[in-house]
This record gives sequence, C-alpha cells and structure tokens, in this order.
Amino acid sequence: MPEMVPPVGTRPETGLTVPSRVNDAHWSLAMALAWIAYRTETAVSNIKSGRWAPTKGAIHELLSALRAGKLTAHGLFEGERIPHPIEGAVWANFEIVVKPMRFIGHPSLMPIVIVQKTGAPRTRLVATVPAAKVRKLWPLGRRTAAAETRCQAYLVAEMRRSPNRQPKPKRDFLADGQARFPGLSERAFERAWAKAKELTGAAGWGKAGQRSSRGA
Repeated sequence: MPEMVPPVGTRPETGLTVPSRVNDAHWSLAMALAWIAYRTETAVSNIKSGRWAPTKGAIHELLSALRAGKLTAHGLFEGERIPHPIEGAVWANFEIVVKPMRFIGHPSLMPIVIVQKTGAPRTRLVATVPAAKVRKLWPLGRRTAAAETRCQAYLVAEMRRSPNRQPKPKRDFLADGQARFPGLSERAFERAWAKAKELTGAAGWGKAGQRSSRGA
C-alpha cells in the first residue's frame, strides 16, 4: 500500500513550485536524476507532476559521481538546520531509493526520491547539487549520440527479424525510437535508419509500396 501524504508540509525531494526552477543554480537530486535519465529541461521541470521515474542507470551514475567526488552535494542530515558540503566518502553509506507515494488531491502515484543510510538507523539526507556541474558531467550531446547508437542497434535487430517486409510505417519507428531512447532527434533517427539498412541489407524496408512513413 503506497504511503498517503497530505498536500502541504515537508515532502522528500519535492517543493518545485514553478517551472522556472529548472534555471536554479542548485537542483534537488530528483531534478538531477531527471536530467541524467532524459536530458531535457521538460523532464526536470515536470518532476512535481510525477510524469517521469528515474532509471536505475541514472541513480547508479549519480551515486558514482557523488562517491568519487566528481560532484559535490550540499545538504542536511535529519535534525540539522544549516546546509553543508557532503563529502564523497559519506555517500558510501547512503543509497538513493525511489518510493511511489500518493498525495491527497493527486490522482496517481508519484515517484519520490529519498536518500537514506544503508544500515541502521535509517538516517535520511536532503541534498542539492550544482545544476551547471550536472549539465557538464552529463552533456546533452553525449546523450544524443548514445541514443542514436542504441536506436541503430534496435533498428538492426528489427530489420534482421523481418528483412523483406517492413512491419509498420517509418514514422511509427521514429515515435517508438524517441520513446525508447530519450534525446533521439529526427535527424539522428534518419542516420540510424540508413546505417541499419546498410548493415542488414534489408531490401524490403523503405521500398515503394512498403509500410513506410509515406505509405500505409
């Protein structure tokens, strides 16, 4: 049973009040995870609505950077009042977990990011990280290139599965790719499509009369 939380008061990793928070100098860990996972400002600004959930990969990357000292967080342990830098060694004893919670007045479960000590007692930590450093460590361009590579691998597998018949329109593959691989642009998709055809020799894909973006 998900935890019920009232609409006011303190909520872990929440408090986003306006979309402009994406321009703040410091992000909550939830906002940082949104950027790492999706590389869009929309994902960062929409964390309050629960429209995204951080991936295990994003959590691993963020924790690794914090533990290695590549990224320094400022935060408060339970009972503290003044934020202070959180040393990299401290993160070895903490984990980032995502718990679905239901807030009164909100129709669906919201993924809430919680930082807690791995052993007893379950001390919690609320922290922020410098947004500029997050963007530098996880640049948009690198995500776009990775998305193109992963999309190409996906298309290669699909073309090898059905080399003589394109099973759905090209525009549907584009939509599918952008849903599967955040950061994938239409131009990157076109490059991945062309390279996949070259690698597989899928003669039935993109031919006139086949199920392409221009047909059926």
